[in-house]
Amino acid sequence: MTLPVESICFFGPESTGKTTLAMELASEFPAVLVPEFGRYYCEAFGNKCDEDDLRAIVAGHNLLVNAARRKAGKLLFLDTDAVMTAVWADILLGYRPAELDWVSDPADLYLLANVDVPFAADAIRYFPDQTSRERFFEACRAELERRALPYVVLSGDREQRRKTARATIRERFADVLAR
Repeated sequence: MTLPVESICFFGPESTGKTTLAMELASEFPAVLVPEFGRYYCEAFGNKCDEDDLRAIVAGHNLLVNAARRKAGKLLFLDTDAVMTAVWADILLGYRPAELDWVSDPADLYLLANVDVPFAADAIRYFPDQTSRERFFEACRAELERRALPYVVLSGDREQRRKTARATIRERFADVLAR
């Protein structure tokens, strides 16, 4: 009998340390990490995304998640997810195509990274100014609340975020970690 795998999504605006934190914690917990498909996609094809690009990102992400679920033992760490792509649709397109709003399997917990850390520019990031970052963060929070998805906000420096995330995972998934 296969036990269900619990999923934890590292969620929020760009350049908030989600990927680094997910990688660090995946080495501490019995977890398989699903990388951010959207980053790979944008690095390969550019970040001028339209509806079709966002649909392709969701499809690619779902393929990675399905493959990872087969290999995961207890926890599945998601470096963003399809819910995040729906937020990106709102931000980039100014609207959300209906099929991007439907998420069949949201994470069991969302770790929402705040924008209280410095922005680190790279070739595919969009919003370096603090006002845009704060709007993006509030859009992420509003989306989680609209969907009634459980989340914890990660704020502070890298170590504080790691401590909060680690304690939250241990508390919320104590039964999973004990088996």
